[in-house]
Amino acid sequence: MSDYTDLNKQIIVNVGGADNISNVVHCATRLRFNLKDTSKANPEAIRKIPGVLGVQNAGGQFHVLIGTQVDEVYEQLIQLPEIKNAGLKAGEAVDENLDTAAEKTGLFDRFTRMMSDVFAPYIPVLATGGIASGVIGLLANLGVVDSASLTYQTFYAIFYSLIYFFPILLAFTAGKHFKCNPYVAATLGAAIMYPGVSNLLVTGDTASMIGIKFTAFNFGGSFIPILLAVFCMSYFEKWLKKHVAKNMQFIIVPAACLFIFVPLTILVFGPIGGMIGNFVKWIYSILSGNVVIMDIVFGGFFSIIILLGMHWAVTPIMLGIMAEQGYEYGLAAGGMGNYAVLGICLAVAIFAKNADDKTTASSAAFTNALCGITEPSLYGIVLRSKLLLATMVISGTCGGLVLGLGKVAATNFAFSGILSFGAWFGAVNFPMYCVGIITSIGVGFLLTAFLLKSGKVTEFSK
Repeated sequence: MSDYTDLNKQIIVNVGGADNISNVVHCATRLRFNLKDTSKANPEAIRKIPGVLGVQNAGGQFHVLIGTQVDEVYEQLIQLPEIKNAGLKAGEAVDENLDTAAEKTGLFDRFTRMMSDVFAPYIPVLATGGIASGVIGLLANLGVVDSASLTYQTFYAIFYSLIYFFPILLAFTAGKHFKCNPYVAATLGAAIMYPGVSNLLVTGDTASMIGIKFTAFNFGGSFIPILLAVFCMSYFEKWLKKHVAKNMQFIIVPAACLFIFVPLTILVFGPIGGMIGNFVKWIYSILSGNVVIMDIVFGGFFSIIILLGMHWAVTPIMLGIMAEQGYEYGLAAGGMGNYAVLGICLAVAIFAKNADDKTTASSAAFTNALCGITEPSLYGIVLRSKLLLATMVISGTCGGLVLGLGKVAATNFAFSGILSFGAWFGAVNFPMYCVGIITSIGVGFLLTAFLLKSGKVTEFSK
């Protein structure tokens, strides 16, 4: 294992010191800090630290992009004496003023952070399940596996059981985010998905419970009602803990939460979620009414949406659409930006004059091609030039145009990249999906090569 002590110490100093850190966690490529005072951070100094690929403020957090070795960096960071002396522990937010600090962030930042906290833990599982269902679907189409067999249904379920039972899983992570009992929250999600209940809830039909008639909503594959329910239940739980004797809380608090919020979820939050969902579907139907335009927009700009952290607000909607109709256009088109970035990095790796830039681009291209992680490419290469950012948009747009003309649609959730490619075998018009990939990579590569050779991009010539 490499020694990242010096890297970590420089980062700590330039985020305002260990005492300025409320919490620090990491994702696939980034250290994610909650800072008490963001004005004490020095982003420019951090960007210049060897081993740092970029810096970003997103979702109320201060992100330091490290790359795929971030888990090792984090493990060594959390063991530093100054971090331990500040009372910080791995994966825990120990600062009592963290909620107050969060309130100072913008409403949109808080929303995207909530969506990230709730959905992010399931993204690797979704991707894995997408691969499993894609491969088994291909084998069924080739006649190798019977679609009625237990073998097919087992591998198919790895993805679609996750989609169907999302309310249970999301309730658990929502409970952790909203700081209520996550196991009570998960039980709430399980209660509304219990077959005896779920089978009686046919969306749009009139149902009756405890003598109250209401418009039913089926919760399979949904996410809005359960988030609303757990959010409200978290405040009710806090209220109960203030007014119920501690020796009685063990039974009374979870019982009261479930006895009240399971019926409320069915009677109130489900129909509300249905109305919100119908509005979202209406907007989506307008976009999908012209698939070519929709795919051009997603192909050109979804990488920027990811860069801004806004994908957590969009991805659940697309997953919900997929769960309902069995396919979805935006997920396929959105990946074209990733392949455009791959083309850019390949060109920089070949034509850049600086050896360090060649190495950075090669490493970023390998990570992108293998597992679809684009942050090293975006921060290490693309964002260093506005022309390369424009190249990414243009190249992704070209790929999106190809997919739109071919009406390509995803039938599983999957990342871009080699490891997830099997999940795309079952995509609607898979051959055109491959043409879109080649187009995005090719246009990105050719435009970048031209910009570098003509001297219009000089950032990689020193």
